[in-house]
Amino acid sequence: MESGKITAESESLRQRITYLRNEIREHNYRYYTLDAPLISDSEYDQLLRELERLEAELGEPVPEDSPTRIVGAPPSETFKSRQHGEPLLSLANAFSADEVSAFVRRAEEGVGTSDLSFIAEPKVDGLAVNLRYEQGLLTIASTRGDGVSGEDVTANVRTISDIPWRLKRDELSELPEILEVRGEVYMSKAAFADLNEQRDAEGETPFANPRNAAAGSLRQLDARITAQRKLGFFAYGVGVGGRKLADSQSGLLARLQHFGFATQKTEQADGVEALLQCYRKLLEMRSGLAYEIDGVVYKVDSFALQERLGAVARSPRWAIAHKFPAEEVTTTVREIIWQVGRTGVITPVAEMEPVAVGGVIVSRATLHNIDELKRKGVYAGASVIVRRAGDVIPEVVRTIDGDTGAEMPQPPEACPVCGATVYQIGGEVAIRCSGGLSCSAQLKERLRHFVSRGAMDIEGMGDKLVARLVDEGVMTSVADIYEFDYGQLTGWQGMGEKKICNLRSAIDASRKRPLARMLHALGIRHVGSATGAALASHFGDLDSVMAADEESLLAVPDVGPEVAASILSFFAEEHNRDVIHRLLAAGVEPKVSQPAATGHPLAGKTVVLTGSFESVNRRAAQEQLRSLGVRPAGSVSKNTDLVIAGDKAGSKLAKARELGVEIAGEAELIEWLKWQQG
Repeated sequence: MESGKITAESESLRQRITYLRNEIREHNYRYYTLDAPLISDSEYDQLLRELERLEAELGEPVPEDSPTRIVGAPPSETFKSRQHGEPLLSLANAFSADEVSAFVRRAEEGVGTSDLSFIAEPKVDGLAVNLRYEQGLLTIASTRGDGVSGEDVTANVRTISDIPWRLKRDELSELPEILEVRGEVYMSKAAFADLNEQRDAEGETPFANPRNAAAGSLRQLDARITAQRKLGFFAYGVGVGGRKLADSQSGLLARLQHFGFATQKTEQADGVEALLQCYRKLLEMRSGLAYEIDGVVYKVDSFALQERLGAVARSPRWAIAHKFPAEEVTTTVREIIWQVGRTGVITPVAEMEPVAVGGVIVSRATLHNIDELKRKGVYAGASVIVRRAGDVIPEVVRTIDGDTGAEMPQPPEACPVCGATVYQIGGEVAIRCSGGLSCSAQLKERLRHFVSRGAMDIEGMGDKLVARLVDEGVMTSVADIYEFDYGQLTGWQGMGEKKICNLRSAIDASRKRPLARMLHALGIRHVGSATGAALASHFGDLDSVMAADEESLLAVPDVGPEVAASILSFFAEEHNRDVIHRLLAAGVEPKVSQPAATGHPLAGKTVVLTGSFESVNRRAAQEQLRSLGVRPAGSVSKNTDLVIAGDKAGSKLAKARELGVEIAGEAELIEWLKWQQG
């Protein structure tokens, strides 16, 4: 009986872990690839910390593709992918003095001395880039991506005046033949205000914060637009070739400054109290800086000691980011409204007296769900404390001196937009509209998601056009994208003949998107880009996915009971199937990978690649194998046919041995890849 209880608890733990991994992967994709986060930094950190805690509690090997072991998200297919010479790691976070103290203690124990010198640098709220110089000339600039490879944004980076095209030489040492310089692209507060003023005047949606504005500006397809956005750059580190320049972080920053880079003012600090003093000082200076910072980065100054401390899967042991608390202000709630999201979730939102928080005027904040609304005791007329969590998304922290006799808002019994019945899934806090695609609020969101970059990628079909297409009755379903009369757009403001022609071309091009993208585009709950790719790889075609039963779905790597239930529920809904049939009838033909006609020995098999390979990029190898009809998977299970292990293969290799899965090495992988070319 006790054993059965343990098994049940373990299974429940695994389900929660699977859910968290899928959820965090989706948030990574939206943050790093789409520049459109749905949750605050603090909420994201809570999810990640919960996952770390549960993985440790479960006590099983952690797969290498778990968000606790990787950085960022895979590069978007919009830009060419560029591999970094050395991994561009993320930083672990500290939120309290105790966590800073623990970091210092671990560093001291790691090098065997309490006489450590640190350097404290302001943490710029921007996005990391990797600059590759060859013979002193800038050749490639790429975003962080997943830490191993990022998006090529060279043309756009060349427009940033803080980044030299050619490095200034000095007499201290020869420039490395290849040198990677790492740093942060940001937008100043003044440039951000000017940009949003311009967007507001042009009827465009303002950016939420300077970080999003910088990310959106750097990832423009037209470098001339980037040049107009007045981006800045601070260098803070190096990759390949960099350790030859100096023997410490402070020495490196001096060299980088000499090369022509902008660097921030830093301070030397010895010990916990000195670091915390730097933190308090910068927190006080924060509002007066010309750009946004969201914390302080502490680094062991000596490169030799950094080398001894090393790194864990996603972050170095010799550095940590001490995050600032979110800025908080007081305002009054005007009313509670109910907002319908893309998946039908109805969320309470506080409409408030406008107030400046962290340099941005805030007039509404999500209350997440009915339980959160009740817990915080928010009602119309309440005085509340508001903050921009992680300096991104406004949230109500708490009510001040609430009126115990005030009338508390009640959840609606019908959808506030379409009037459909509201329902609640057992065990969930969220309430949902049952209207599906018949609800105009959901339709706009579903259309926006369907045409977005990570889904069907229909360029030119932005938020404003989607909203008008729905408001004007031109579109009542995602299937209408491929069926409507383009003549209806004639005479619309901003829709000239050339723009309509380009839109038609973009829609036609989207008919042949990969199956993985279409599955993501449909807006199935819990099915993000990663799960869409896993489903496409496992089943091969749309009909098989739609016909899959629970057992078949659970055989897909990283698909647990909750995700399987969501997929089954979506395809069981007759209206959803009707929309899909309309899409297919309108010429949408999702591309699928078919087994190679030549009969490759791995065709149809589920294969996991783990570790690093000397002569081939793992991601590229996975794509080649997929083109042969192989099914690359992210984790090892009883359904895995083969594990190909490279150098430093870890938990996946151990799991393969435990399950008795066949194991091969790099030599065999090379032969299989060569075989394709024969």
